[in-house]
Amino acid sequence: MGEYAFASALAGAEPDQFLRMEHEAGKSGRFAGIDRMAANMIAAALAGHTLVSITPGRRDLKNSDILTLNTLTPQERSLTEGTFSLSTQQARGAWYLTEQASLKAGTLNMPAYVRQYPWHAATIAAEDVARVHLGSTPDALAAWSLLIPLFDDLMAPIISRAAGSSKPAREQEDAWRTVLEMYQSLGIAVTPEVEAFAYRRGWTRLDRTGQIQARLALLNALGRTDPLRVAARFRAARIQALVSATVKKARQETPLARRVLTKALQPTLSAYFGGDWLAFLDYLEMPPNPGEEIVTALPEARLSVGGPAKADSVAAKQGTDIGDVHAIVAAFLGQESSVSPVEQRVDVLTRWWGQFDVVHARQAPGMHPLWGLVEDGPYAIKAGFGPTRQLYRWLLAPDLVEEVNRLWDGVVLPRWPETIVSEPYPHRQMAEALGPAVAFWHGIALTAWFVCEGPTSRTSLPGLRAYYQRHLTELEQAGTPVYLGLFDELEQAERYLGPRQPVYSQQQSLNVPGGNLAMSTAIGERRAGFEILRDIITRHRQGWANRYLAEYLQHRWKSELTDVAYELNKFVAASSKLPTFKQFARFAAKAANHWFNGDLPSLYAAIGEKAPATSRRVDLLPGTAHDFVDAVYAALGGPPYEDVMRTESGSKLADNCRQMAKLAAASVSYLQIAEALGRVPEPKEFSADRHDWDWAGGLEQGWPTYQRAIEHVLARSNIAPS
Repeated sequence: MGEYAFASALAGAEPDQFLRMEHEAGKSGRFAGIDRMAANMIAAALAGHTLVSITPGRRDLKNSDILTLNTLTPQERSLTEGTFSLSTQQARGAWYLTEQASLKAGTLNMPAYVRQYPWHAATIAAEDVARVHLGSTPDALAAWSLLIPLFDDLMAPIISRAAGSSKPAREQEDAWRTVLEMYQSLGIAVTPEVEAFAYRRGWTRLDRTGQIQARLALLNALGRTDPLRVAARFRAARIQALVSATVKKARQETPLARRVLTKALQPTLSAYFGGDWLAFLDYLEMPPNPGEEIVTALPEARLSVGGPAKADSVAAKQGTDIGDVHAIVAAFLGQESSVSPVEQRVDVLTRWWGQFDVVHARQAPGMHPLWGLVEDGPYAIKAGFGPTRQLYRWLLAPDLVEEVNRLWDGVVLPRWPETIVSEPYPHRQMAEALGPAVAFWHGIALTAWFVCEGPTSRTSLPGLRAYYQRHLTELEQAGTPVYLGLFDELEQAERYLGPRQPVYSQQQSLNVPGGNLAMSTAIGERRAGFEILRDIITRHRQGWANRYLAEYLQHRWKSELTDVAYELNKFVAASSKLPTFKQFARFAAKAANHWFNGDLPSLYAAIGEKAPATSRRVDLLPGTAHDFVDAVYAALGGPPYEDVMRTESGSKLADNCRQMAKLAAASVSYLQIAEALGRVPEPKEFSADRHDWDWAGGLEQGWPTYQRAIEHVLARSNIAPS
């Protein structure tokens, strides 16, 4: 280890010795700005300032919150933007960094909450959770890698006492010893204000007021420490852990980054070295491993989805028989046709859109509502007004319906990627592939219908733009925006609608002295003039489709396949190896289900990679999922659902019916798991504890009853899981 003398010395140094050695080697200057920023944040927090603000993102968009650091000076803002840009760190090779994170930022604001809301500080702090993309702002990456770990340590006594503990006495004593040792490593004296929180120091004998006073006393004691010294010693401890791991892995030569950078150590490299492994090795005076490859940019995605056109081009260039080339392409794709899976689905989506448009354009008062033409969720046994079950079967051409069933009837479950299982709702999967365009144009047409025909509408005509803002944003980001004059026209058209008229429920006959009394209740309202709104929407929908539909469909498949290729390349850049089939499925399942019927090997081929395994297809679902769910409900002994909800909605019987209906709806998931496993699932594999089993006297009695009901339905169809 003589050649790594500086690294070895740092690994065994005490905190002050570590900092002194670093300074004497002329290496401390690189951290001056980070240490000063961390110190200023400590001082601001202890003075009662809230360090972070969280702006909630869209509910439908995962990890879209925005976290903002509130107290940065202009110099610190510049430092943060230069150091904590995710794309910049990735360009230095930090592809191992997670991009999606749930940041529990409450400890950063805990000192302010203790001072401002002493009775409820812990509860308020627990709500400060930001679900972010770490590339959204440099503040998010700075909080994740630097500030949250720092304040988790500083606030450990308060947080630990707020959380409570039911652990054995020995474990609690060890945990508090660790906290006190950590304080000492930060240069924080273990004063009576600190010891008041420790195990068996009298905390439980304090009343609520006494505990609040203890928290304030701790903050005041921390305020008397030198924040710059605390920040520097915290950094020393974090870097020392990274140094120790590196030295431990160094035998004959410097270890590769991927062998050292565990999830626990990745934030340290990000916080203090900008994610740059080579900069860290330079700091340690260690040469890079000869086999180290630092990927500064990912390769561009190489998508291969064109079948016949490419085959024709190759045949023409090579002077080869076109039929032979098409046969070769078909064999490569593992199918009878040379038309790629993506091209097949784009063709069906295009034809589906044409029929979807015709159905909406001819809709008129007196017809059945079109709620159910697009399947936007799993089937559930319900009472009352709702979408018409499988309405598309009655309104679209039978051959088109069957093509959708064929092309989207399989999915891959990331937990079991080797098997393509049944997709219970192919038309829902198709709609998900089609994305925000169908959600918007179908949704806005339904809204116009229910505004006019009643009984109620999800929003008003003036509220349409706000209600559909998410879809509008997604379409704009796809480069296929909706002309916003549509909303102005609909608002102006409202003046031409008829007067509001009540919509009544069906008459009910009541027995009263002297005879029967017919009664009905107003349940909503309607207005004449739907055709006016329909024609405005139709004109805009057709204009949008004529201009953008082909471009939009290309964007849908291309963006999803490109995302898969990006995640694959990022994985390889971080680990220098290809992901396993299961690892690949975690980020590829959605695209595989949308465009390849759940076939991961076909997706591999489309992004120019060779699959490490093959997929097998298992299909146990007899008929439609809707019929299967109804049959399972009946086999469980469920009485006519709507009758029970109408006559005994608050009864124990009604509650039991709801539980059985939910389990019946989940039976298709049970079947998928059985297909993937090749056997019936265990309760844990099915997540049985997420369901209520009161109807059967508990899970122990209910689970075999549930299994028998499913097996009974399958047996009637001569199908059963092995």
